[in-house]
Amino acid sequence: MSGLFKGACIVAVIALYALASHFALILPQGQAIAAALALGVPAIALVVFVFQWVAKKLSAQPPSPTHPKLHTALRYALAILVATLPVAVFLWHVWPFVVSNAQALYFVQHVGTNALLAWVFGHALVAGATPLVVTFARMVHKQLPPEIEAYARKVTVAWVVFFLGTCALSIALFFAAPLAAWSTFAVLLQWPSVAVFFVGEYALRKRLFRQFDHASMKQGFDAYNQHRAVPQALVPAPGHPVADKL
Repeated sequence: MSGLFKGACIVAVIALYALASHFALILPQGQAIAAALALGVPAIALVVFVFQWVAKKLSAQPPSPTHPKLHTALRYALAILVATLPVAVFLWHVWPFVVSNAQALYFVQHVGTNALLAWVFGHALVAGATPLVVTFARMVHKQLPPEIEAYARKVTVAWVVFFLGTCALSIALFFAAPLAAWSTFAVLLQWPSVAVFFVGEYALRKRLFRQFDHASMKQGFDAYNQHRAVPQALVPAPGHPVADKL
C-alpha cells in the first residue's frame, strides 16, 4: 500500500505541476510564474547535484583534529555556496529574457526532450547495438525467445516514431494553432500520452504472445531498479566463467 500511495503522490505532483504550467503559460499575466516553473525544477536538480558532488569531494579531506564539527560546518557551507551562487547569478542575468520568452522556452523543452528520447531509442537500433526495449526485456527475462526479441525491436522502432511524431505535431501546433491548443498537447498531454502508449503496447504484447510468461509492469520497474542498483563493475562480462553460470 505504501508503494501505491507513493506512486499516487508522484502522479498527483506531476499533474498539478502540468496544470500550473499550462494555466500560467496561457494567462496574460502568468509569464513570470511559467518561467519560474520551467526553470525551477532543472535549477533545483542542478543545485542538489553540485552540492552532493562538492560535499563528497570535500569529505575526502582529513577533518581538523581540534575542531571537527567546525570543519564539517564549513564543508557544508562551502558546498552550499558553490552549488547555489553560480545558478543564482545565471538566473539573475537571464531572468528578464526568460520571462519575455516563456512560450519559446516551453516549446524548446518539449521538442528537445522528445527529440532526445527519439535519438536514445533510435541510436540503439544501429548495426551492432542492442535495441533498447530488448535490453529492458532482458532485465526481466534472461533468455528471450526469438519472436519476443524481434517484437521488442519493433517496439523500439515504434517508440522512435512516437517521439518523432510528437515533435512534428508540437512544431505544427506551436506555429499554426492558438497557444492554448499547443499547451494542452505539449504540457498537459505529454506524459498521459506516453502512459497510454506504454499501457497499450503492454496489452497488445499480452494478446499477441499469450503463452509467454509476461512480467507485470511493477515487475518490470523493479527489475530495472535492481539493475541500476548493481555496480556494473561487479557484473561479469559475457564469456566469463561466472557469467556462464548465471
